[in-house]
Amino acid sequence: MFENINTIEFDDEKKIHAMFSAEGEKIDYVKVLDPNKKNVEDWMGEVEDMMKLSVRAALLKSINDYSIRPRHEWVLKHPGQCVLNGS
Repeated sequence: MFENINTIEFDDEKKIHAMFSAEGEKIDYVKVLDPNKKNVEDWMGEVEDMMKLSVRAALLKSINDYSIRPRHEWVLKHPGQCVLNGS
């Protein structure tokens, strides 16, 4: 799903809230990252770690949602790779 992040979402204070795939699918980070006053090597490592945590959280959310939502709605509600793995 997010082997490669296409873009990341910054707010006005340059804090990172989410990432997007090349297909435009958004995964919200489970925690906001603050890259300010950090070396690029440090905050990029944090982005990678948060990517893994956030994808896991999105996958778990989609799996938990599978049993309570009609499949045709579930497929459209979650990122494609979560749908492929979760079903």
